[in-house]
Amino acid sequence: MLRIIGRRLVQLVPTALLATIVTFALLQLSPGGPATTIAGPDASPESIAQIESELGLDEPVALQYWNWLTNALTGDLGSSFIDRAPVTETLARAAPVTLEIAGLALAIATVVGVPLGVVSAVRRRSVLDESIRNASGLGIAVPEFWLAMIAIYLFALQLGWLPSGGFEPLSDGLGANLESVLMPAAVLATSGAAILTRQARSGMIRALDSKYVLAARAAGVRPSDIYLKLAVRNSLIPVVTVMGLVAGTLIGGSVLVERVFVLPGMGSLLIDSALAKDYPVTQGVMVVLIGLILVITLLVDVSYGLLDPRTRRS
Repeated sequence: MLRIIGRRLVQLVPTALLATIVTFALLQLSPGGPATTIAGPDASPESIAQIESELGLDEPVALQYWNWLTNALTGDLGSSFIDRAPVTETLARAAPVTLEIAGLALAIATVVGVPLGVVSAVRRRSVLDESIRNASGLGIAVPEFWLAMIAIYLFALQLGWLPSGGFEPLSDGLGANLESVLMPAAVLATSGAAILTRQARSGMIRALDSKYVLAARAAGVRPSDIYLKLAVRNSLIPVVTVMGLVAGTLIGGSVLVERVFVLPGMGSLLIDSALAKDYPVTQGVMVVLIGLILVITLLVDVSYGLLDPRTRRS
């Protein structure tokens, strides 16, 4: 298992390097520039050139990237062009918000989606199965930002059960923290739960129709043992794959959800820094997001080995 993890880590290095190169290049190709934003619309070309020189933006792009990469490898992601604050400190404040919302959303999606998929497969071609499939299709089709606005109107403005926006850290109390993140996480989890429901249903149906399950039924094994000990375990491997993709989608989807619920996470930070042409902050957020996606990919590979020993031998 350790050899598999080491091999996967080595394979992820060129992927991470290529991702940082693409992100850096796209930022440089975007119209306008941080010097123009900082100097203002009425600034003279001399003032803009002076700011570019102070920020190091007059150097070749390849040299700018090399300087950024060598500093990033030591943990220094630079400083913001706008407020001069270290990027690592800015990310340290924003990352926990996004991780908490995305982690809670993944937990909700898993707890809701996988059991619904299993039940739907067990009660195949029933009214319950049809209802679950229709609900999962609706969950995939409804845009998250529209669902967020509906949730705010219903649960915050009409019922007053939850706040309409803002974030309360854990230091202010667990109850206040959960109230501030529950609705955004539930909205974010909707599409993920729908996807996991469909994937769990498909995997469970394949498992129930397999020869070993048919043999177990012929041998008189109890249905509960067939479902829980045989079918569910073997249907989890494709679900784990999709769960990794859902986790990455949740992290990316947090950009819109954080904006609607006015949450100070990495999604909001990414939008604000991109609009302000604050390259170091934007690059830092992208590096963290890319790193999270690669870690999720690694965890999915490790889960394969735990669920199916055959993958360890291959």
